[in-house]
Amino acid sequence: MVIGQLPSSAEDAPPSIEEDYSYPGAAQVLAQKGIKLIKGDGHITLVDCGSNPNRPPDDLILVQSNDLTLPGGINFCFRAKGSSGLLTMEIPKVYFVRSDDTRTIAAKVEVADDPAVVEVEEVKPKEWQPVGVGQERGDATLLELRYPFTS
Repeated sequence: MVIGQLPSSAEDAPPSIEEDYSYPGAAQVLAQKGIKLIKGDGHITLVDCGSNPNRPPDDLILVQSNDLTLPGGINFCFRAKGSSGLLTMEIPKVYFVRSDDTRTIAAKVEVADDPAVVEVEEVKPKEWQPVGVGQERGDATLLELRYPFTS
């Protein structure tokens, strides 16, 4: 290409550097664990819960589901880093969310009440927050984790 000329075709144009924030490996996570991780800013990532998935280390966010058909089990752990984070997802039949040891997180859930309602639960550091059937309500699908907390 000559300086001052526009690219002659799309092949000559530089690749886009725009980030779409899709969760890397989402198809593999869906196949192996049965949950949809959609997109985020990279500050909240799915990690192994450790040797006792019911009581993972305090520095992890824990999401518990009562959907026994999920191939990856019923406990899902996430590591948060940085001063803010966002991850959109679909985890069915969630009944508890526990924050890590330092952050107050917002857990956005859709509860299958009559009618269905989408709400944001505040989960303080080390707190176990019941959602859905954990609150004696309908099933809840976790749609989003984010911090710092905003309603």
